Amino acid sequence: MSAPVSQILSYLDDQVDTILDACTTCGACASVCPTPSIAGFDASDPKGLVEGVLDILQGKGGLGNAADWATMCCGTGFCTSVCEHGINPRFMLAMARRALSSANTPLDQRKTSGKAAFQKMSRGVRVLSRLSLPQVLLDRLNPRSHPERNEAPDLVFYTGCNMLKTPHIGLYCLDVLERLGLTYEVHGGPGSCCGILQARPGDIESAGRQAFTTLDKFARSKTSEVLSWCPTCQIQFGDMMIPGYREITGTALRMTLFPVYLADRLDDLRPFLTRPVERKVSIYEYAGELGVMTSVRKLLGAIPGLQLVDTGVASIGYTGTSLAPLGDYHQNKIAEALSAAESAGVDTFVGIYHNDHREFVAHEPAWPFTVANYMELVGESMGISRPDTFKQLKIMADADAIVGASTDLINEHGLDAEHVRSVVLSEMLADQHLPVDRSAHPGK
Repeated sequence: MSAPVSQILSYLDDQVDTILDACTTCGACASVCPTPSIAGFDASDPKGLVEGVLDILQGKGGLGNAADWATMCCGTGFCTSVCEHGINPRFMLAMARRALSSANTPLDQRKTSGKAAFQKMSRGVRVLSRLSLPQVLLDRLNPRSHPERNEAPDLVFYTGCNMLKTPHIGLYCLDVLERLGLTYEVHGGPGSCCGILQARPGDIESAGRQAFTTLDKFARSKTSEVLSWCPTCQIQFGDMMIPGYREITGTALRMTLFPVYLADRLDDLRPFLTRPVERKVSIYEYAGELGVMTSVRKLLGAIPGLQLVDTGVASIGYTGTSLAPLGDYHQNKIAEALSAAESAGVDTFVGIYHNDHREFVAHEPAWPFTVANYMELVGESMGISRPDTFKQLKIMADADAIVGASTDLINEHGLDAEHVRSVVLSEMLADQHLPVDRSAHPGK
């Protein structure tokens, strides 16, 4: 079913042509974008900023503020709701980044960068997931094969890749789906990647090939309903790959972020939220227009006993990984949110995504509150409990101690202890934007 790479690239080129024909350079998308003020480049002429992006798409330029805007886009998505001409400006900027990469970086170098990023991610996922789960549970969350079905499942649950580093979150999701009486097929891990790691350095050929391979797996399930966990995967597929897949193969797939789907079924979920969770909670919020923050607040608001506190702190972007081009912004915002939570007297600091969780748990010992993913609180109200082994290991803050505590699982999975130690250092302990030492935080 997969299409040749040439068809994928041709589809993207056709979409660029459509943008060039439809865009009036009104500047509405640039006017609502929060990135320029954070990144520190001039956006006082939004019309000119958009004109510059169109020049990039036509191979006429690539310098100045338009290139900065494309390169530093954090995907917040405010732009997607203001265009009156049917254009997705976030996709437009992604195509501008593609044009810049093609013009400035040789293809073999782009491919090498994408391959290295993918291999690094794969190594981290493989090892860290196995430090948290025995094989029987890992097979549930990352099946090695899928049996033939007489009937299509209700949905596909797509973990993405990096969620498997904090796999207890995924198990909560599956537990909830089962309580709701839904049947599902699970896909994810490096073998079912969305292609973003190849796309970022500009290797769109490999990104498209990987994405379409994954979409083929979804299609073989015979259901069109796909629930995604990772917002990066949601945007990579939703903005770029699923529309092309539908156009080329004729197969319609619908992808929805997990909390949005769950909040839409709150009436079905509410009867299971029976146990009071007496906690005062703040959420690390993003401003991105994916519907996630509204959905998570709705879900937590349905939990008896839970008090949700708005600290007034919110980050731009749709997740922390999208903020990498903005320098210290992300770590400064985390520090601000932690301090605001302390001032508000919360006892639980809640993250939305897996990458947030990997960051936040290391800070827990230094603050007067616990760190949790929102699905842990949903699970607690439903009487579901899953150990957060990743947090237990990361707060040890010592590679040798982590390896020692993981001996049984290292042996079960046949891992090499020295290799595990290397991955723990690079993919767990070094995976930290804000230092855990409070005295090293901004403003201290």
